[in-house]
Amino acid sequence: MKSVILFFAILYSLNVYSQEKPNYPEPEKGMKRVDLKLPKIENDKEYKVEIRFGIEMDVSECSDINNFSFNRKNLEEWYGISPSRFPYYVLPKEIPVEVLTFNKPNCDETKKVKKKVLSSQNFFREYNGYYAIPFYIPEKWTVEYRLWKVNSEFKNVEK
Repeated sequence: MKSVILFFAILYSLNVYSQEKPNYPEPEKGMKRVDLKLPKIENDKEYKVEIRFGIEMDVSECSDINNFSFNRKNLEEWYGISPSRFPYYVLPKEIPVEVLTFNKPNCDETKKVKKKVLSSQNFFREYNGYYAIPFYIPEKWTVEYRLWKVNSEFKNVEK
């Protein structure tokens, strides 16, 4: 009888702990949660994901602006299940955004247009099409990504 009870106790505990789901927090006021969900593909080991952040800004029609300064150290990595499963990323609510603009000569700088500007620093992750990666970012920000195909073969560096 003890072995039957022990068997069911072990079976119950396995069932409870095997279905542990990540626990993600609710976004704070002024923040939003964006889930990066990549499609499932074959040979996902051959791909990397480049992630950048974007902001839509009012800039002069004359300005040649490509990116804004962003320090990767501002991005915090947390986990939905401690100690290191189901990562999610959090940006602070207030991040100073510095933009270096170059104006085209002989152009009217008073005319403004909306333009999406991407962060200067990016970060790469392994391709993962199995679960979404949550990002907690300021409401006016976006998460942008692109895929890179990588060669798994390493080359030897010679003198």
